[in-house]
Amino acid sequence: MSNFYQMFLAWGILLLVVLSFYLIDKVNTMYRFSVPAEIPKTYSDGLFGELVGKNLWDAMSGLPVQGIDPQLVENLKPHYEPILRQHIEQTFMEGFRDGQAQRAGVPPNNRQIPTPRGSVESWLPLHHLATIYQAGAEFAMGQPEEQLRLQQNLDQVTAMLYARTNFELKDPYSETLLKLPIKEGLMPDPELESQTVPDLLSFEGSQDQEVVPMSEGAINGQSEKMQELSNSLAGFDALGEPMQAPELASPLVEEPQTPVLAQEATGHALEPRATSVAQAQMV
Repeated sequence: MSNFYQMFLAWGILLLVVLSFYLIDKVNTMYRFSVPAEIPKTYSDGLFGELVGKNLWDAMSGLPVQGIDPQLVENLKPHYEPILRQHIEQTFMEGFRDGQAQRAGVPPNNRQIPTPRGSVESWLPLHHLATIYQAGAEFAMGQPEEQLRLQQNLDQVTAMLYARTNFELKDPYSETLLKLPIKEGLMPDPELESQTVPDLLSFEGSQDQEVVPMSEGAINGQSEKMQELSNSLAGFDALGEPMQAPELASPLVEEPQTPVLAQEATGHALEPRATSVAQAQMV
């Protein structure tokens, strides 16, 4: 009886061990189906290859990277400058949007930068990025008295980044960064606003201009010409109604003139002249 019991106990233990292995394998199988397999890291921009993130920054800033030919780094430098520029611009705009939303944040070191061939992971030192981010956040507050200080901070930090990578910085970065919110429509253009008010004032001023009256000399000249014309007409006698001298008036100053009759200018009446003509016809 004892032997049978021992055999039964041994088979029971063996069955439990097999069942345990089966359950462990089943759990592992279910876990593999629920969790995706680890995808090997790939690089969408094949131009830089394995130079991504901090390795890319170290290589471009002159630090030796294991397994990377220094000549390859020199050949890739012209293609790295647009990546550095976009990283700076994106960090500034992130700070500007957070400043408009009145929230504080910390810019990440790593950022995916689009390229003509895909994208590449860029890395920059955090203390430089924090200065650029903070300048964008303060620029969003719209304080004109702080603009000069922000320009100096941006120009200094970007000059340091370009000096680390041995790039030539021709124009100050502040001229580009401070215009990015205007290009994206996040703030109005101050130049257009400053041009609108003077234009309206000049237009109103042209409407309010008064008409300058003629000088006294011009009026006297007009009167002399009118008198000469009346004198010349006084020598001609009309058979019918006496001729009146035309009135000449200044276009701006109305000066009524009394029409001068030909008979008043000559001092002769028309009736005696008509009588003498009739007597001559009768003879």
